[in-house]
Order: sequence, then structure tokens, then C-alpha cells
Amino acid sequence: MVSDVTRERIRNALSGVLLPLARTLLRCGVGYTEFAELAKHAFVEAASRDYGVRNRPTNIARVAVMTGLSRKEVARIRGVKKRVRFLNRSVTLPAAILNEWHLNRHFCDRYGVPLILPVSGKGVTFSSLVRCITSDTPPGVLQRELIRSGAARMIGGAKILATKRHFVPDSVNEKVLVGLELGLRRLAETIEFNSNPDNAQGNRFQRFIEGPKIQPRDLAEVRKEVYRLLTKFSVALDDSMTAYGTSVSTNQKKKIAKAVQPGVGLYYFDDAPDKML
Repeated sequence: MVSDVTRERIRNALSGVLLPLARTLLRCGVGYTEFAELAKHAFVEAASRDYGVRNRPTNIARVAVMTGLSRKEVARIRGVKKRVRFLNRSVTLPAAILNEWHLNRHFCDRYGVPLILPVSGKGVTFSSLVRCITSDTPPGVLQRELIRSGAARMIGGAKILATKRHFVPDSVNEKVLVGLELGLRRLAETIEFNSNPDNAQGNRFQRFIEGPKIQPRDLAEVRKEVYRLLTKFSVALDDSMTAYGTSVSTNQKKKIAKAVQPGVGLYYFDDAPDKML
């Protein structure tokens, strides 16, 4: 049973999470009403799935007691067709294209350097690279996005060169989507997994490094050094994890019924006020 002190600490920590989340959502035009509706669905789904008997959904009365919602509201939410589906794709398409370009031996030279690719035509081309990842998005759309973001550039008007290893979105909306899907969601899943008393697999790796207090004048140098180290580490980790898998097309991935996708989240934080940024 959770003590009152622990509940209070959880509420305080949750407030710290919700404040930056509220700022982010408001910036994207998502208000409290929409957030609250999504939260209701999440609570009802969690209570329904996790507390049933003999693999059956939890009954409406118990879900109502657990969530604090009325039985009528629980019944309404259960009857609403889900509007939101979690993305199966764990990275954005431009990021997946760059990753394939750097790691698939068909698109690299013998030293592992990405080839300069013809945009289209027969054989090894940018179009064939895109087809390794998706058949839904035209190659031209991804070509323009990679060039616009500075992750690739045209050579001679008919060939394209990768200029970055990783794709970093620059639009506010895309940054929010990537941050929520790959950052907040994955971290929340890790916290849930590690805090589950029924988990018999052992904890997933979860560490935080918080440095000592420093002079504000040194902050820029610290950020620069951390960025350098994390970039180097992320590339090495990417190479290491890729060695366990194979480069397969989207259609082939659908046939791998029991495939799982591991991942690691990296981010930097500090408590400097906005005016120092």
C-alpha cells in the first residue's frame, strides 16, 4: 500500500512533469479539454487491461472505483472507438532513411561511408534506398526534407549525398512529435516496467547523471562537451545495436511476427533560466 508521504511525493513529481508538458501542448494548440479526454481513455484502458480476472477486462464498477470516474463515464469511454493509435514506427522516416544509408552495405563503400546516390534510375539509387524503408511516401518528398534540413545535398543536379548521420527535426510540431513518441513515451514505459512488482525480468537500465553546481559562464562549454560525448556514444551504440539485426524492407518486417525493437534514449538537461539560453 502506498503511504500518504509517497503519494504526496508522487503528486509533486507529477506536477513537475505536467508543467513543461502543458507548455509544450499549449504551444501546439492542444488544450486541457483534449488532454483530459485522452487521460481518461488512458486510465480506463490501464485499469481495464491490468486488473481483470482470468485475462478478462476489469468490470465497469471496479474501473470506476479505481479511476474515480463514474460508471456511466467508464461505459462511455469503453464504447468510444479509439481515435489514437500508438505509432509502430519508432523513428521518423527521414531518420530511418539516413540510418539505412549509413548502415546498409548496399548503400555504403567498403569503408562504410555512404555512397553518393543517383536520385533515380536502375540499381542502387536514392529511390531504391527509400523503398527499403517505405512504399507509402514518394522518394521526392523525403529527398526534399533531407535537403531542407541540411542532412543531405544535391550534387550535379542528379545525385544526392548524405551530409549528416542523424536527422534532427527543426519544426516545432515535428520536435514535439519526436519528443513525445521517442522521449517521454519511452521513458514512461521504462518507469512503468521498472516499478511493476510483478516484473520477473529484472529492471531495464535507467540512470541519471546530475553534475555539481557550476558557474553560469561555464555552462556553454559544458553543453558543448556533453553534446560531443553523447554524439560519439550514440553513433557507437547505433552501430553496435545494428549488428544484431539485418537490413530488411518494410514488407519483410511485417512477416517477422516475433521481432522486437530495442532502443536507448539520450538527452541533456540543466536548470538554467530561459534568458541564459
